[in-house]
Amino acid sequence: MSKIKEAAERHERGYNCAQAVACCYCEEMGIDEQTVFELTEGFGLGMGGMEGTCGAVSGAGAVLGRMNSTGNLAKPDSKGSTYQLTRELIRRFRMKNQSTVCRELKGMTTGTMLRSCRGCVEDSVRILDDILEKL
Repeated sequence: MSKIKEAAERHERGYNCAQAVACCYCEEMGIDEQTVFELTEGFGLGMGGMEGTCGAVSGAGAVLGRMNSTGNLAKPDSKGSTYQLTRELIRRFRMKNQSTVCRELKGMTTGTMLRSCRGCVEDSVRILDDILEKL
């Protein structure tokens, strides 16, 4: 099953957008699903209240951090490259959807929805897969 379909199915089962995206990459990250599910729970609904970054983007950012980080606690040396990958994710998501902010994507202030949650999940996985292919 494609990760896009897998993420959409998780979202339909009640995972928030961040969980739906990040939990698709447990095997690649070497982390069990329960842990990823718990770690990304607060990222849903635009950081809990539609005011912040879309959960699907946040979940993808968490995956990028895990996959790119050197894990060097004594000398954190991978931040710059991880930030660059995350900026690419955000740039591409924003280009496709006009925003990365949950309330804007849902049209809470304008009355015009830019993208559904499922669409945000699918877009984030699609972009994330493309970025990860290049690592």
